[in-house]
Amino acid sequence: MSQDLSSAFLAYYSEFQKKDFSLISFERIFGGASRETYKIIVKDNSDNEERLVLRLSQDSSLIETEQKTEYLAYSAFQESNVPVPILIDMSEENSKLGAPFMLMRELKGEAASPFTPNIYAPHEVDLGKQFWSILGEIAKKEIDKDIFREFIGEVEQPFWKNELDKWVKIIHEDSIGIEPILEAGIRHLYRNPPKESETISMVHGDYRSGNFLYSENKITGILDWEMAHLGDPLEDLGWALSPIWSWQDKDRPAYLLKREDALKIWEKTSNISIDKDDLNWWELFAAVKGMAIWISAGNEFKSGTNIDPINLFSAWIPGDIHLEIILDTLEKNI
Repeated sequence: MSQDLSSAFLAYYSEFQKKDFSLISFERIFGGASRETYKIIVKDNSDNEERLVLRLSQDSSLIETEQKTEYLAYSAFQESNVPVPILIDMSEENSKLGAPFMLMRELKGEAASPFTPNIYAPHEVDLGKQFWSILGEIAKKEIDKDIFREFIGEVEQPFWKNELDKWVKIIHEDSIGIEPILEAGIRHLYRNPPKESETISMVHGDYRSGNFLYSENKITGILDWEMAHLGDPLEDLGWALSPIWSWQDKDRPAYLLKREDALKIWEKTSNISIDKDDLNWWELFAAVKGMAIWISAGNEFKSGTNIDPINLFSAWIPGDIHLEIILDTLEKNI
């Protein structure tokens, strides 16, 4: 823990709330790759405790994202059927805590590794029903007009091309060599585009096992919205279904429910009928997008910009898995 940061936070928060607080704990949570995250407990002069989560921007991260994006996404789902943290404050300045930050109330629950089979036992069914239902709620949520305008301002349609162009650009900028399987996947996506969705949804961007909090048989929070954007709701579905998140039991996406059950729940909740060809496109896109993230991570580590071991790991094992997924998908479609 940085004592300077904890002292700066205490001074900021006391001024923000216009009363004095004392610090009980200030603990960094490791594992995230886009923000420094801290769990904080403070109490006021009446011994009332507050449990907070601070998300602090980093100079370098696995995924380059804007903090405002995450804040607006959380804002869009406050007091909705999608459980998200209660927001307290956001600053895009460095003057208060040395970096831009976002502050929210802590949610109860824990996050699980997305790569651990049977981690949710014995509550896979209950959690699975909620996991796919919540994703359906995200897909059908009508977004506040002001938030919608913030997100739509720089988006060019069709949405599929906007997203594919973005991730292909990252691949070509950060790759240290040519991956023939990956390039074949990219060519297939451009040559066989999906139909443009009639529904414009808030897309979480990284909805998967590992990015939600749960307590026994209840999902208590959907986290990590830093890649949120407007687009085709099938994008989130394709990402969440990816075999990489359930590699040792591919019939149960996210190690929760059977694929057929997951799709039925999502369709019923979202009120959107799934076009199988379009979903196939978005599932292949998910693997290409994953490769872009892993390649970017490897570039960060190789260049010395960010030598966090998570970047080395990401460029190695997940990259191999996604290449295998791309190859398997191409074999089924050719």
